[in-house]
Amino acid sequence: MSKPRDDRQKDLLLPALDQIIDMGHPLVRLAALIDWKFLDDRFGSVCQAGPGQPGLPTRLVGWSPACSS
Repeated sequence: MSKPRDDRQKDLLLPALDQIIDMGHPLVRLAALIDWKFLDDRFGSVCQAGPGQPGLPTRLVGWSPACSS
């Protein structure tokens, strides 16, 4: 029997994201300065994942009616 495919292996035909994005861009530099853990904790008390709504990292979440009080 052959080994199962290792999906963690890098795709040799696609460059890594940090090779595509300009790491000196102001938004990339700003993202490095933001305390994402603090925002996760603050928003976590207001926005809860529910059925059919898997939790997302704060960096990927925009405003949602589910998060309004």
